[in-house]
Amino acid sequence: MFPDNTGFGMLQRSVNDFWREYGYHHGSTVLRNHPEVFAIESTNYCNLRCVMCPRGEPDIMERDLGNMSDELFQKILGEVKFYSNPCWFHWFGEPLMHPRLFEQIDYARAQGVSSLGISSNATLLTPERSKAILDSGLNTVMFAIDGTSKEVYEKIRISSTFTFEEVCSNVKEFLSRRKQLGRKRPHTILSIIVMEETKSQIEAFKDEWKRYGADEVIAKPYVNWANQDDQFVDLAVTESREELRQSARKFPCGYLWKSVVIAWDGRVLPCCYDYDATLPLGDLKSQTLQEVWNGEKYQRLRKNESGGCNTTALCRNCNQAPGTAINPLWPLPGPVTNLLKRFTSHS
Repeated sequence: MFPDNTGFGMLQRSVNDFWREYGYHHGSTVLRNHPEVFAIESTNYCNLRCVMCPRGEPDIMERDLGNMSDELFQKILGEVKFYSNPCWFHWFGEPLMHPRLFEQIDYARAQGVSSLGISSNATLLTPERSKAILDSGLNTVMFAIDGTSKEVYEKIRISSTFTFEEVCSNVKEFLSRRKQLGRKRPHTILSIIVMEETKSQIEAFKDEWKRYGADEVIAKPYVNWANQDDQFVDLAVTESREELRQSARKFPCGYLWKSVVIAWDGRVLPCCYDYDATLPLGDLKSQTLQEVWNGEKYQRLRKNESGGCNTTALCRNCNQAPGTAINPLWPLPGPVTNLLKRFTSHS
């Protein structure tokens, strides 16, 4: 359940944030904070073959395909404290392909999980599904449309069935229906990924979808999937490719102290870049999330990451992990810590 927006709920969030930062800066391996559940993968089936996606073209994802079961979803909701806002009910795959997506969303709402979001490619956004989304109580929906022209979009989001015109029409009709009903929810985001193919269309994309009533239009930074496969960097904006190929990160990865991703089959993963679940840290079919979060595998991974010796296949070449300079005297502010260091070094 999510902490509510009352004073007590806000205090819960603040306390969780405090212990997260404390654990990160002090290199703790056993943490007092709860993890933010960044994503629960409803399904990894997909009906497009997007060139920037490991699930796309070429399809290099080797893990099994499937849908999260009601039983597992209900177990997760019954055990997890949610701090992400929203928690994304998708990861890889198109969530509208899950046959019981809306029943599961209804269940989450009934359990008091109010901050839940999905991201969709909008190919299956029929009038019936638009109505279901608007009636579902979802907090956030994101529609991913990469491009403002048929040529660019269909080069990136490859399909033998769905066209650029159809996808745009689906989203425009959704926005129109939402306006007619006077709904403020779900918060509706249109997204475009910054790539060599799209970079000249970013501003036009923002202008167009704001005009049609999107609450927010974002240009998402390009992801190199932790440099696990060289081919993805070649799709990035030309001037950023050299930087994206760098294999070093300056600071420890904050994900290991902050958040988790849960695959459709219940495996817990350290971040959204682990598309093939190469680094499973636990299984929620047989464990609780708190058992996984402070389990032996997570503790060892945090220790190695803090010590600069994390050589796992997922992490060793990653340069997009979030992190900040370590302040060993946190929660003292950085400037105070630096002053104390200078003072003690001259003593």
